[in-house]
Amino acid sequence: MVHRLILLRNLLFRKIFSHKGGFSLLEVMLAILLFGAGFAFLLQIVSTGLFVGGQNEDTVIAANLAQEKIEELRNATYAAVVSEVKAIVAGFPAFNRKVDVTTPQTGLKQISVTVYWFAKAAEVNTNMVTYVSDI
Repeated sequence: MVHRLILLRNLLFRKIFSHKGGFSLLEVMLAILLFGAGFAFLLQIVSTGLFVGGQNEDTVIAANLAQEKIEELRNATYAAVVSEVKAIVAGFPAFNRKVDVTTPQTGLKQISVTVYWFAKAAEVNTNMVTYVSDI
């Protein structure tokens, strides 16, 4: 009886563990291809997200630099409000700022501040305009 149980146990183990199934080379290659394509897609999404985030940050910095210059000129005397050539902004080497001052009518000056920077090898800019009067 014990001998028969041992034979039965051996027979069951052979049936269970002798299964020669597995993955074929085609299935493995297809799985690698799908995982690779999915990974490449995710990397593209992350890369795009990082670029857009950096671009938004540059736009906010440029707007703040333009606003800062406008406030500086609005607080200056009327005679001190003059044009400035395009130059690098102190503390922000990636940004250039230009100030154009025109006189549309007597006693009124139009101040246009433009901030320039590069994004994807192209120069982009943002512009703010305000007026000051001699009153």
